[in-house]
Parts: sequence; C-alpha cells; structure tokens
Amino acid sequence: MEKHINNLLNKFINENITPDERKVLKNSVTELSDEELKQAMSDVWEQYETKATSPVAFEQIARKLSIKSQSSMRHTLLFIAKVAAVIAIPLLIGIQIHLYITNDKLNKFIDQQLAIQVESGEKAAITLPDGTKVYLNAATSLSYPSDFGLYQRDIYLTGEAYLEVAKDAEKPFHVHTDDVEIEVLGTKFNVNSYPDQDEVETTLIEGAVKLTTKNNSQHPIIMKPSQKVIYSKKNHQLSSRQTTGHFETAWTRGELVFRSAKFSDIIEKLKKRYGVEIQITGDKYNTDLFTGSFKEEYIHGVLRLLQMHYQFTYTEKNGKILIRMK
Repeated sequence: MEKHINNLLNKFINENITPDERKVLKNSVTELSDEELKQAMSDVWEQYETKATSPVAFEQIARKLSIKSQSSMRHTLLFIAKVAAVIAIPLLIGIQIHLYITNDKLNKFIDQQLAIQVESGEKAAITLPDGTKVYLNAATSLSYPSDFGLYQRDIYLTGEAYLEVAKDAEKPFHVHTDDVEIEVLGTKFNVNSYPDQDEVETTLIEGAVKLTTKNNSQHPIIMKPSQKVIYSKKNHQLSSRQTTGHFETAWTRGELVFRSAKFSDIIEKLKKRYGVEIQITGDKYNTDLFTGSFKEEYIHGVLRLLQMHYQFTYTEKNGKILIRMK
C-alpha cells in the first residue's frame, strides 16, 4: 500500500499521472491515518531534497501532519515545496495553521509568495490563516505572502473565487487582480477575473467593498450588497447593476448557468468546468443565444442537452471532444 502511494505521489509531482491514477490517489489518501500520510510524504520528500522550489500553501498540510516543532516544520516546508500540487487532493484542502517562526534561516526560507493552482475540471476550498474562507473555481490561481495576516492581508487572484472574509478592522483585506483591486473589512463576494475574458466581474453578497481600477482612470466605487460591478478591459470603463448573486455564485453549488450566452462562450466554460479539450469544426457557430442551467457530473450530459438547441454532432477521441457544426 505504502509503495503504491509513493509511486502515485511521484507521478503526481512529475505531472505524468493519468486521470484514473489521480482518482486512485485521492481515494487512497482518504484511507490513510495521519502517521501513514506523514510517512508517505516524507519518503517522497527525501527523493527531492536537493530540488526545492518555492513553498506553496503549506498551511493546508502542516496542521494535518500535527506539525509542532521547528525542525519538523522545516522538514514539511521543504517537502511541500516539491509536492505543492498535492493540495489539490480534497482531503488536504481547507486546513489552516498559524506558524511560529523562531530563527532567521527559516524566516528567509518562507519569505516568499505561496501559490495555489486549481486545474481545469477541479475546484478547491481553502481557509487562510486569518480564518477567511476562499472557494476557488476551475483554472484559477491564488497567491499570498507567507506572512499573510501578520501585518497585512493581501491575496493575488487569477480566475474566479468566492470569499467569506474574516473581519479585522485593523487589517483590511485586499484582493489584487490584473485589472482591479478590491478592499474589504469583512464580507462575502465573488470575483471573476479570467485572463481570456473581456470583463472582470465583482459581485457583492454581504458587507461592503471598495473597488479600484488599476489604470486609475476612475474614482473608487463603494459597492453595496446585491450589486455587481463589471470592468471592461477594452474601454476601461465600469458599469454596475443589481443582482441577487444567485447566478454569479452558481458554480459554488456545482451548477453551470448561462444567460443569453453565445455558443463559443459556452464551450469555453465547459473546457474549464470539465477539464477537457474541445475542438470545433464545420460551419460558422450558431448565433443563437442560450439561457439555461446544468448540474451534470459529466460533460456528455451537457452536450446532449445542448444538441436540443444547437445543431451539431460530437465524438470523443484520445480524451479530446470533437464537435462538428451542421
């Protein structure tokens, strides 16, 4: 069992694990005790001791391993630097730890950005050291300084996230994206900031936030609950509208919702949601707009429903879906 887990962890680190093996790894981890998991991770760490890279979100794993002493913490930090992707395993998500650093060497080691990468077809939930809960959608990356919460609370986001920010009047919480910055004391809101989209959307569910554009062409906006602010990357303009937030946060409930969406936009969301490659051939895309919602576990169920609205056929070959428009 131990040898099998080590083999899968090695494949995961080297990014040559198959989808089926990834599922086996996730299931296997849930069956391990704390000591067994610690031993498996330590065994793999030894093989990468001289290949350390930037540590990533170690707080999710450190508490799981009941790290208390300085020496064992350093051991775990070094290991996590090599196997950061393991945080994608649901069992290890959502665990927080407060670090107690006692020497300059260790301070220098962790004095850098920690990053979490969620792949297409995956979602994750984490708890930051201050108690803030962050839900990350597919194809999303989040980073923050290793001393987060000590002097300030800043995170850097690419993709989509829903946040429930812990209140701390003395340390405002800042979300940085490529185009806008959001400042909040304590609230619930959703941010959609994918690089391949023309707009950045911020939806406030509860509390209040201040939104500022990076180009400084407009004054900051103080958002109110049930308000959605959209920043256009093309014309650098802000617009706002009222919303219940139900549509914008549907992804956190496992729903895929479209409102007057173009077929090309639907396909792009399916790629992220299910983590599959989709290629379209044939005539020009149907210009009809689609409104509807899905809660399908597999992409084939969604495609069959879309065939009732759009004229196309599809096949799957070598893990790639080929769509041919009629």
